[in-house]
Amino acid sequence: MAKILVVDDNADNRNILARLVGYGGHQPVTATNGREAIGLARDTQPDLILMDLAMPEMDGWTATRRLKSDETLTTIPVIIVTGHVTSNDISLAQQVGCNDVVSKPIDYHVLMGKISQHLTGESPELPQVSRPA
Repeated sequence: MAKILVVDDNADNRNILARLVGYGGHQPVTATNGREAIGLARDTQPDLILMDLAMPEMDGWTATRRLKSDETLTTIPVIIVTGHVTSNDISLAQQVGCNDVVSKPIDYHVLMGKISQHLTGESPELPQVSRPA
């Protein structure tokens, strides 16, 4: 059983993700914003983090950037969970060190597959984004 930190400011989304993580046989730990997520990550050392993007106090991009710059947290896989995945989102995800992206609404099988891949070290890289010359 892996410990998975679920970060989302929306209580309904956070609870749904935590339940899905629990149904998948993992232990959910929850945070309501990026600042809280960083503190909980330091305290609990989760095996994986599911990170929302748009949150008060500290958004998911900033929180992920800070997590990945902390040598005690940098190896924890971070999967961004967002309502719409654009090529800009993927590009920024690569820049801040995210390991994957899952779009809302959440497909349980897709989510559990990505979690499993990252926990076993079999995770694919984010898709490459073409950059204008």
